[in-house]
Amino acid sequence: MTQAATDTVIGGLQDARVLVTGGGTGIGRATALGFARSGAKVAVLGRRPELLEKVVAELQELGAEAMQVVADIRDEESVNQAFAEIEAAWGGLDVLVNNAGGQFPKPALEMSVRGWRSVVDLNLNGTFICSQRFTRAAVERGEAGRIVNVTTAAALRPSRGLAHSTSARYGVIALTRSLALEWAEHGVTVNAVAPGMINTAGFVEAELHGDSSHVDQLAHAVPLKRAGTAEEVGGLIVFMASPSCAYMTGETVLLDGGYVLGPGMHLDESGVFA
Repeated sequence: MTQAATDTVIGGLQDARVLVTGGGTGIGRATALGFARSGAKVAVLGRRPELLEKVVAELQELGAEAMQVVADIRDEESVNQAFAEIEAAWGGLDVLVNNAGGQFPKPALEMSVRGWRSVVDLNLNGTFICSQRFTRAAVERGEAGRIVNVTTAAALRPSRGLAHSTSARYGVIALTRSLALEWAEHGVTVNAVAPGMINTAGFVEAELHGDSSHVDQLAHAVPLKRAGTAEEVGGLIVFMASPSCAYMTGETVLLDGGYVLGPGMHLDESGVFA
């Protein structure tokens, strides 16, 4: 089943111009590859050019036209410059995937205000900055567009130790609905995907202290008894950006193996999720 998700080709995306933020690793990389297999032109955005270069090479191996843009989504000037580079090359964008984000586990009583703000800035504010820039350009061109935001199932089933992240990402769900309402008149749809526990290097490093053995141990928190894959999330994102979902807007789709139905996972006394 996982391999089938990796190889899925979604119709209606031939020559679509796509930007995936946080495209250098994990879900972002898998999503970019999924769009490339479906015939799209794909730009990947991130802060580490060495990672983006590798993904661009992979995209080109699939026969896709691809480019990288280095930017910090928290900085409006940086985002404007990145979009301008893509627009100079392709004339605009049809699809924006707001995937960039991140967090660190920390009990709320021990969390600094600076740490709180940094996570909210990255996950919520960065999503707004990129979405606004994308839609302003689409409106100026008189073209429709598709935005897919990546949030988390933990926004609906909170975990202890992630108050900053779950708050910011629940904000992304609210932002998705608000922007969908405002931008429908311009032909821009805005939807979101809420993944559950996805086995990526970023998840292992940021939340499991680099110990991948904890992934299988945490399967008890998921009714399907396994973690999801980046390819499964990427496949859903590509589908949601396709003409098959043109009449859907303002929705957040859970892809969590039933996580929100289960016991959840939380920081234990040693600071590890259990």
